[in-house]
Amino acid sequence: MNWTEQDTKELLTLKDTVESDDIRVKERIKEVLLNNRFIIHVLDNKELEELVDEDGTGTDEYFNTCIFPHYIINPTQHSANTFICYEVSYNNDSRASRTSIAAKELYVTFEILSNYKVLINQDTGIAKHDLLAALITDQFNFSNYFGKTLTLISDVPSVVDNDFACRTLTFKQTTDNNLVKVVNGAPQLANKIKGAHFVG
Repeated sequence: MNWTEQDTKELLTLKDTVESDDIRVKERIKEVLLNNRFIIHVLDNKELEELVDEDGTGTDEYFNTCIFPHYIINPTQHSANTFICYEVSYNNDSRASRTSIAAKELYVTFEILSNYKVLINQDTGIAKHDLLAALITDQFNFSNYFGKTLTLISDVPSVVDNDFACRTLTFKQTTDNNLVKVVNGAPQLANKIKGAHFVG
């Protein structure tokens, strides 16, 4: 296949135009995390500190180094010792979705890991995974970044591979059920599109 630069540009536009709530929500989470100077500071990545903006916000270099839009990392291959991983999932079998095709449950899960060798934040004396969990909770709990109120429903500590202290946060919100479909670059209500899978 002959892949062109134009093909690459078109693929990149899908972040904003494709009818994927996963992509949109993950991009918003990335933006929020990188713009929180306290979270960037507590991640404590010495190699990336010189890239931090004057206002303390992180640059894209933090993404896929300390901050991951998935829960698959190999810490031995990274300069980082503290990580924030996040995942997005949906449940269409909720009470809200059973009574209306327009609703589904959104779950945002953060896995915060810190190596036991650098576990304590020097500024506060608090374990980094606990401090980051508190900062993420402060940032996201009762927020409406995704259109409706997001609430914390679970906060669970654990140990991963005997080397990493972990705290798992799960947030939930009832959200719209993909009612918008992008056609020729323009968003349209799905129930107004010829051949849509459901009608309003």
